[in-house]
Amino acid sequence: MQKETTLFEKYLQQAVTWIVTHQERFWAVTGLTAFAIAFGFFIVHHHQLENEAAWNQLGTIQGELMQNRADAAGKDMQQWEQRFQTSGAVSYAKFLKADLLYRTSDYTQAATVYGDLAQTARPVDIQPLALAAQSSAEEMAGHYPQALALAQTFTDKYPDHFLTAPMYMSQARLLELLGHAAEAAAIYDRFVILYPQSPWTPLARAREQALTGKAPSP
Repeated sequence: MQKETTLFEKYLQQAVTWIVTHQERFWAVTGLTAFAIAFGFFIVHHHQLENEAAWNQLGTIQGELMQNRADAAGKDMQQWEQRFQTSGAVSYAKFLKADLLYRTSDYTQAATVYGDLAQTARPVDIQPLALAAQSSAEEMAGHYPQALALAQTFTDKYPDHFLTAPMYMSQARLLELLGHAAEAAAIYDRFVILYPQSPWTPLARAREQALTGKAPSP
C-alpha cells in the first residue's frame, strides 16, 4: 500500500509539473482535456499495481478520447464497466466516463458523475480535480449559480491546490455573468494580490479596473 501511494504521488507530481510548465496551453484547452492529460499519467503507470487488463483498457479509452473518437470510447467504456467493476481503477474509469459525457455535450450528466467523484473518489487526490471539473460542466450546461457555488467551495476547501488560481478566475467570471460586478471585482482584486506573477494577473487587473472604474496603477 505504501508503495502504491508513493508511485501515485510520483505520477501526480509529473502531471502537476507538466501543467505548471505549460500553463497557457493548459488553460487554453476547452473543458476537461487538460484533466485527461493529467489522468494519462495515472492510467499508463498504474497497471503495474492493479489488474493489468483493466488499466490497459482504460489506457485505450484514454487514447480514444484524446483522438476525439467518442463513439469508440463509449463502447469500450461500456465493456470495461461490465468486466472490471471490482477493479481498483473504478474512480479513474468514472472520471473518464464523465470526460466522455462532457465531450459529447451531456454536461448535466457529466456534472453528476464528477460530483460523486468529488465526494467519494479514491485516492483522494482525484477529488479536487473532480470538483473543478464539476464546476466547469455546470457552467457549460448554463447552470451559473451552481457552477459559482462549486468554484467557491473549491477555493475555500483547497486554498493551496494548483487549480485554485484558475478557480478564482472562474468564480469572478461567473459573478460577472450573474450581474454581480462588485463581487466579481473583489475576486479579481484578491487574485492580483494572491498571484502577482500569474499569466492571468493582467487580465484580472484589467477586469477589476473595468468593473470599478479604478485608474490603472502607475
